[in-house]
Amino acid sequence: MPQSEGPFRRLLTAAHHAMGVASGSVWLLATLLRSTRAGRERAQKNAEQIVAACRAFERKHGRLPTTLEELVPEFLPALPKALYDGPHFGFVYDVTPEPPRHVLGWTDRIPFGRPYYVFEEDRWGYLD
Repeated sequence: MPQSEGPFRRLLTAAHHAMGVASGSVWLLATLLRSTRAGRERAQKNAEQIVAACRAFERKHGRLPTTLEELVPEFLPALPKALYDGPHFGFVYDVTPEPPRHVLGWTDRIPFGRPYYVFEEDRWGYLD
């Protein structure tokens, strides 16, 4: 007849299981954060490429582009990707006519966290 497991043994087994889950969670979180940081750095570099292409467009045409698509293929071979892609998370280029304002932005952290660049002020900012 098998001997039943005592309370101390059950406690040790549960603690061992909890430690395994915790260490696995820490490893997963570290992996996700590392890849997200690399993605953020890549998105920032891509945004800087877009800003440089817009400035080159401005030097050639005497104005900033009205859409990012105007940059392709003369100034960029293709529009680079932001950290997240899609209609609400990719690079957004907002143009208002009066007063003239051109802003490049993207989502850095969902649901909040949006870096942006204002061309008329030649400055970076962070919304949220």
